[in-house]
Amino acid sequence: MAEYIIYVGQIEEYQMLNDRQSLDAIFRKAQSAVVGGEVVALVRQNTNGTAYRFEEISTLEDLNAYKKNVYKYVKED
Repeated sequence: MAEYIIYVGQIEEYQMLNDRQSLDAIFRKAQSAVVGGEVVALVRQNTNGTAYRFEEISTLEDLNAYKKNVYKYVKED
């Protein structure tokens, strides 16, 4: 099964930078993946380079809930 990977560290970096444009691009790709039947995997990379998947998103409702949670930490322009 195909999947789209979201690296949570990258999401957190964009949140700190208030980079709404980059976050929008990630979530557009993730939405396209879910609509196309793919799974969106949330992955965190450790400092030693290993990565682990801690959640999978397979529905638009779950993706929108995650997106809402991410954007609540981004300041409005």
